[in-house]
Amino acid sequence: MTIGALSIRAAAAAMDQRGFASGQVISHWNAIVGEELAGFAAPLEVKFPRQRNDHATLVLQVASGAAATMLQLKTPVMLERINSFLGFNAISRIEAHQGPLPKRKQRRGATRAPAALPSSDTERIQQATKNVASDSVRGALERLGVSVARRALDDAKTTTRGS
Repeated sequence: MTIGALSIRAAAAAMDQRGFASGQVISHWNAIVGEELAGFAAPLEVKFPRQRNDHATLVLQVASGAAATMLQLKTPVMLERINSFLGFNAISRIEAHQGPLPKRKQRRGATRAPAALPSSDTERIQQATKNVASDSVRGALERLGVSVARRALDDAKTTTRGS
């Protein structure tokens, strides 16, 4: 079983409590509403009326009063996109709660220069994978090692700046 499948299974109970039956709205939020709308609103929960699976209220976290105003203007577009994604008119209303948005992950393919790794990290990764017989497996493990080392480097930079 893949890590992705395990994480979806682990999060399913929490998402069910918030009205996100499969978590698809959360995991595909940027694709559903677009980068602009996703930049100022994040889904919190879906409130369904008792014994119904339509006419639900989608509760969103918005960053500011200005974002709430923008949300009001964009509500028809958001409702259309969300219901189109779900395949039926599940959501009929959007409610906004003001507060900080969760940190957004950088999109894949975004133009950001990768952090340069110290040569000692690169050597350590190559040393750790040198006995792997399969070239494709060794290459994958090296890419994973580089990715983990870069993330640790980025985290260290973020921690230093935040202190």
